[in-house]
Amino acid sequence: MHGPMKIRAGFLRRFSLALFAFTVFIFLPRLAGARNPDPSIEFQIAGKPLNAFTLTDLKSRLEPQRIELYDIEYGKTKRYEGFPLGDILRLAFGENLKSGEYTDVAFIALDGYNAVAALSRIREPGGYIVYSDLDSGKWEPVGKQGTDPGPFYLVWTGKGQTPVNEYPWPWQIAAVNLMRFQDQYPLVFPKGAAADSAAYKGYELFKGRCVRCHSMNGEGGKVGPDLNAPKSIVEYRPAYMIKEFIKHPSRYRYTHMPDNPDLTESDLDALLAYFHYMKKIRD
Repeated sequence: MHGPMKIRAGFLRRFSLALFAFTVFIFLPRLAGARNPDPSIEFQIAGKPLNAFTLTDLKSRLEPQRIELYDIEYGKTKRYEGFPLGDILRLAFGENLKSGEYTDVAFIALDGYNAVAALSRIREPGGYIVYSDLDSGKWEPVGKQGTDPGPFYLVWTGKGQTPVNEYPWPWQIAAVNLMRFQDQYPLVFPKGAAADSAAYKGYELFKGRCVRCHSMNGEGGKVGPDLNAPKSIVEYRPAYMIKEFIKHPSRYRYTHMPDNPDLTESDLDALLAYFHYMKKIRD
C-alpha cells in the first residue's frame, strides 16, 4: 500500500479507535449497572471512604421492600424493590448520623452528578434506594437521554418530596457522602455573608438546587459549567438572560438542566446576588 491509500487507511484506523473510545466513554455509565451482577455503593464521611456494601451485602443485612409510587422522573406510577433510605444510612454511618457534626448528604452518581440535600430532609421517612424495576424486569430508560438509572436509584414516596422542594432523585448512585457542607465545599460557601442577606439566600438556593450539577470555583457538580471560574457568569451574561435561562433552559437548548418555573423574581434576584458576592470574594 502506497501514497494516498496508505494515508487513508491510517486515518481510518485512527478514526475507528477514536470512535470506539468515544462510544465507551458515553455509554459505559449507562451499562455499568447492567454489567455488574453485584453492584456496590461506597459510603464516605467528609469525602473519605468509610465502608462499602454490595447489593448482596445489603440484602443480607436489611429487609428489601416492594413499593409503588408516582415517579416524577417517568411521569407515571412505577413499582420498585429496594431499601428504606434510613435503614441504609443507619447501617452505613451508625452513630455518626447523631453526632450533630454533619449537615448534609451528597449522592454521587457514576457520571459525576452530585445531588446534595440537608441531612434533616434525608432523615425523613419516604426515601428509598431501589435496585430493581418490577414493571419490566429491567430498568426502563429515564430522562431526555434515555439513561439506565441502575444500579441504584433514590426515589421518594411522600407528597411534596420532590426536587423542587430539595429532595434529590439521583440515579446511577455510586457513593453517598455524609458531610458538613461548608467544610466539604468551602469555595461554594459565601464566607462573610450575613445569614439574612440576599447573597446568603441565593447560596441556600444554589446549594439546594444547583450544586448537584454546577460547580463554584471548581467545587460542586461536574455536569454543568462552573459559574464563577475562570469568570463569573455575571461578567459575560446580562441579568435578564441569566434569570430566563435558570427558569426556562429547555426553551433555548437541549440540556440536562431542568426548568425551574416555580422560582420567584425574589429567588432569581437572590441567586444573582450570590453570583455577584462570589465574584467579589474570588477577586
